[in-house]
This record gives sequence, C-alpha cells and structure tokens, in this order.
Amino acid sequence: MFTAVAVTTAIGAELAITTLLGFYGGRALDNRFGTEPWFLVAGVLAGVALGIFGIVQTMQRFFKD
Repeated sequence: MFTAVAVTTAIGAELAITTLLGFYGGRALDNRFGTEPWFLVAGVLAGVALGIFGIVQTMQRFFKD
C-alpha cells in the first residue's frame, strides 16, 4: 500500500515539477527575447513531454519490482 502511495506521489510530483520548470523557463526566455508567448508554449509542452517520459520510466520500474 505504501509503495502505491509513493509511486502516485512521485508521478504527480514529476509531472508538476517538469511542467512548472517549462513554464517558468519559457516565460523567462520570452521576457529576454520579446517573443511572447512562443517560448512559454514550447516550454510547457516540453515540460509535459518530459513529465510523461518520467512517468513511463517510473511505472516501468514499479512494475518491474
């Protein structure tokens, strides 16, 4: 039971952290280069993609054990 809670928490944290990093990174690049909202959109999409990749990796490790 505790393993399932830990995996669920890790999945949520992975997706949230990568998406937020993409958001703030994209926003910072937009402010620097004046390209609003393109880097923001790209950053969020990249963050979500990396988060999904991390979730797949976490799930593979979980089901391997």
